[in-house]
Amino acid sequence: MRNILTLILILVISTAFGQKITEEASSHAGELSWGVRSTGSIFSESGSYFGIGAGFQVRYRVTDHLGSEWFADWITTDIGGVGQRTDAHIGVSTIIYPGKSLNQKGSFTPYVMGGFCGDYTKITSNLSYDDIADSYTQDSKDRWSFATQLGLGTHYNITETVDISLSTQYVLHFGADIDSEIETNSNGEEYLHIHHDNNNSLEGHWFLTLSVNFVIIDLIKKR
Repeated sequence: MRNILTLILILVISTAFGQKITEEASSHAGELSWGVRSTGSIFSESGSYFGIGAGFQVRYRVTDHLGSEWFADWITTDIGGVGQRTDAHIGVSTIIYPGKSLNQKGSFTPYVMGGFCGDYTKITSNLSYDDIADSYTQDSKDRWSFATQLGLGTHYNITETVDISLSTQYVLHFGADIDSEIETNSNGEEYLHIHHDNNNSLEGHWFLTLSVNFVIIDLIKKR
């Protein structure tokens, strides 16, 4: 995690000080940007433990008030020291800018966002004592699912073409049920009991994402 934050800091400083100062464009439609992100997540079905991960995103600004964000995340969650949850997300969100969105240097640009994603989840237990088998075992289960998300965010514009963004979204998964709980065996040892059911279920969790983004090309020539 420290390496991720260091990378983000280096990218911000080098871009902010190395970029040529230009006049503010009258429109940001057509801008394509790339960014790196760190995402935190709380999964209620796994005991409300906090997971943290990293990823990247690509944005395209359709108009000054409408854009899209294509993203990918890899998130890991420690479950009470007795197991781990891993989640991989890839998806797209639509971004709506309700107010003035000129991306002026030193300003904030709030937005509403929503979309969908595909998700791969795997929960793995550490070694634990199995009373029935009279031995130490390890359990692991996984599933694929689809999700929809909705939330709020804001850009802080370091320059006209570089921003730091903070957003929060509620994500609702549709797919096979997978969750876990910490139990205690006959020896007094805690272990992770993983539940997996092929029947469809709903699972919700919160995303909190911090990202740094850079405009790499303008696909629409400004007048």
